[in-house]
Amino acid sequence: MSVLRTEARRTIAPWLLFVLLAVGLGFFFLFSGPWSRDAVAWDLQWTPSVLWSRYLLSLLWPIIVCGAALQGMRDRRSGMEELLTTTPLPVGRRTAKVGLVMGLAAVVGYLVIVAVGLGQVIANDGRFTFTWVLPLLVGIASVVAGVAVGLAVGRLLPHPLTAPAAGVVALVVGVVLQIAGERGSSVEQAVPNRIALLSPTITQPSSPLVEPVLAVSIGQLCWLLGLAATGFLVLAARRWSAVLPAVVGLAVALPLFPASAADNFTDSTGAGKPVCDGPVCVTTLHADWLSTVAGPGKDALARLAKLPSAPTHIVETTDSEYVSHGPGDPTALVVRRDSYLLRGTTGRTLEYEILASAPVCSGAVTDSAARYVVASWLLGDLVTPPHADIYGPSMTTSMRDAWTKLRALPASEQLTRVAAARQAQQTCSGDPYALLTGASR
Repeated sequence: MSVLRTEARRTIAPWLLFVLLAVGLGFFFLFSGPWSRDAVAWDLQWTPSVLWSRYLLSLLWPIIVCGAALQGMRDRRSGMEELLTTTPLPVGRRTAKVGLVMGLAAVVGYLVIVAVGLGQVIANDGRFTFTWVLPLLVGIASVVAGVAVGLAVGRLLPHPLTAPAAGVVALVVGVVLQIAGERGSSVEQAVPNRIALLSPTITQPSSPLVEPVLAVSIGQLCWLLGLAATGFLVLAARRWSAVLPAVVGLAVALPLFPASAADNFTDSTGAGKPVCDGPVCVTTLHADWLSTVAGPGKDALARLAKLPSAPTHIVETTDSEYVSHGPGDPTALVVRRDSYLLRGTTGRTLEYEILASAPVCSGAVTDSAARYVVASWLLGDLVTPPHADIYGPSMTTSMRDAWTKLRALPASEQLTRVAAARQAQQTCSGDPYALLTGASR
């Protein structure tokens, strides 16, 4: 232990640990996004929490590589490289201590971030499964590989620009491969899925019920461990044979990876199977919610029946609102229990939110105003949304203006405009607010 403490004082390992914790925890606690308010939030379920920590590696991995590269240049920067080669202590043992200290700092930093997320999951009574274990091991392997690659690059190329350049390259490559792994992304078609899965990070979770398929996790584990072994061998020996572990890892991983990004994740627990009360279905995971949503859901379907092409049943999805899933079944009204709009609502308020449910298309306030005016029209009275404050003061003004113009029309014209606006909302085509107010026909 005394050797490690001494080595820790001589390296930037404590600073690396501090930066990883500052960036990682700052990202989760200071910024809002799907990781903080969606059904796949990092503090709600075990597996998504670990997957978000791996997603975060798109920021942490470049820092690890940059810091390790800086440390890898220590002997050259101190001007003692030739002197050290004359000592009886082998290069491998000397560099192993540096690698061990840097690796421990990076792994501890990563595990603390994971532990903070899992601690919140436990506090929120998240559903426990063991599907998070393998993704966590892959994340640790990714961190170790980043340290090994950084140290090796710093030792081979001891130039002042090496460390920042290595960090930038790691950031660009990681982000490009991460985006390429997203279903429906513009880069998906340009980069084969098997190459995208070589990324040290992972795409954002699309649902709390899915985890990487076993072949993906095993393949990534083989690739990253091979990469880490190559980094440490290059650091110790500088021989071309050192690349063999990475080549072997790549040869094992590529055949295991699926060809399509659609096959990267699976639901092995069966928690997504539907549980129904008539036309209203929820997932097995949220079966205790069925008694709450069944009544308001049936009432909402009855009100929607007056519109052409009305939905005939309600299904719950746990898919993230922030991930593209393509067009859905037009006969189904899709709801998300973990959406902040539905969370904790009951009775008429829940019915109102169900009537206003629609895909998020443009994100414009007028789109949201149109959804709630349509829901209000179906209920027969203008109702202010419970969360109107998050849309800003223009929300209620826009709703009131549209409501006044709509209600001034004959009943048949009101029905025509409401039907057109709802169709535009469900298909993300046209301007539903303009269709309601008559600005667009």
